[in-house]
Amino acid sequence: MAASSVMSQIRAVGACDSFGSLIELGFREAVELALWERRVGSETRDAFRDLDYSGFVDFRVDGDEAGILTTAEAFLAGRNWSPLVVERIMMDIRAILCASSGHAAEYTLRLEYVTDDACRKFHKDKTDIRLITTYLGRGTQWFDEQQGNGEPAIQEMSTFEVGMFLGKRCGKAGHVFHRSPPIEGTGSARFVMVFDIERPGIC
Repeated sequence: MAASSVMSQIRAVGACDSFGSLIELGFREAVELALWERRVGSETRDAFRDLDYSGFVDFRVDGDEAGILTTAEAFLAGRNWSPLVVERIMMDIRAILCASSGHAAEYTLRLEYVTDDACRKFHKDKTDIRLITTYLGRGTQWFDEQQGNGEPAIQEMSTFEVGMFLGKRCGKAGHVFHRSPPIEGTGSARFVMVFDIERPGIC
């Protein structure tokens, strides 16, 4: 079967209700983008909004399930942050690791405080699957080039919404692309978690 025929069977966008369903769709390559617009209480939203991000240095860790969990716990324990913030981040990390456990996966976890445009161009990542959620500020922008006639509409994820972005696949064309929202010069900021899951042998 030709690559274009294979890709045409993959739906562009799907809706989910948990990290488990996001990851399951990604592992099955059922969609290029899955979205979970979760409900988060006002106290948690306020805690992220009121957090003092001054002096924060972007955090990154690569490793297996145990290494990611241990390093993230130690990093967050060293921050003088609201328990609501720490609990939310660790809850998300544990849920992602649990949902992807058993696949001999390697992970990359990043927490970033962003005040510029970061990734300016729409793109598709060279990864297995990528999960992105924005705890503060504007969410990731995306579009489906097959949607509608003419120029596709740019969509923007909401704060706390989670997106599962299927990475590039060998011999398969992609149709859903994403970027960071343009905020440079606006005085706005974003606090983002990016979580890559890499299974062995995925091309």
